Amino acid sequence: MGRAIACASLIAFMSLGASGQAPTASSGFEVASIRLNKTGLPRRGSMEFSKGGERFTATNMPLGPLLLTAYNITVRQLSVPASFPDDRYDIAARADHPLGPDEMRHMIQELLVDRFKLVVHREIKEVPVYALVIGKGGQKLHESQERESDASPRTPSRAGGTEPGSGHLIFKNESMSDFAWALSRTADIGDRLVVDQTGLTGNYDFELMFGRDNEPTAGADGRAPATPQLPSIFSALQDQLGLKLEPKKASVEFLEIVHVEKPSDN
Repeated sequence: MGRAIACASLIAFMSLGASGQAPTASSGFEVASIRLNKTGLPRRGSMEFSKGGERFTATNMPLGPLLLTAYNITVRQLSVPASFPDDRYDIAARADHPLGPDEMRHMIQELLVDRFKLVVHREIKEVPVYALVIGKGGQKLHESQERESDASPRTPSRAGGTEPGSGHLIFKNESMSDFAWALSRTADIGDRLVVDQTGLTGNYDFELMFGRDNEPTAGADGRAPATPQLPSIFSALQDQLGLKLEPKKASVEFLEIVHVEKPSDN
């Protein structure tokens, strides 16, 4: 029976190192290599796409984030079997021509099917969501000084921003589509997905500060905490960014992993 992948297990990226398999042609890529990472280093890994659009690399990456990127979904849209592998992999793949984001995602899907024997069930459901819209007073975002937009597929680490402190999120060169993705993985909004309906096409630099639901509202001695309580994420979006989450219904794709194996040798 499928189980939803916990957010932490999908987005805990680690770092470099590998044991050897020689690169071979695989699926739509001209050359592709998948190696089991055995470093065991408790550091975040990475996924990178070359500026030319021909190359894809992943370093010390669990299978979960690869699925999120390949199928352009959030954790809430993915369910997996109990036998889902928890190994981490180093992947290097090169196409023989430049790829756009959609074509790159499709080729990563083919690579996972070919090498992990991946079988998926895709289903569209009408479900409650939050629509990310502009609030009554207008948006308060500042356009990023990084004028060049990243046209590569969305990755969890890029879209999710950074969190130097609990409930303090920092985003650089962030699109509203990616921001909606990041909000979808935030437990503080409940179990709904967030879809971008702002109509904003630029990329922005901004911060968001809100109180996490699981944080205590009083000190250990029962008295109020020394610092003022932070607002809910709903209030913070309106007050700090001029954005709003509106409850709606929308058609959303869900992905169930029916079968997956550890990757075959090259």
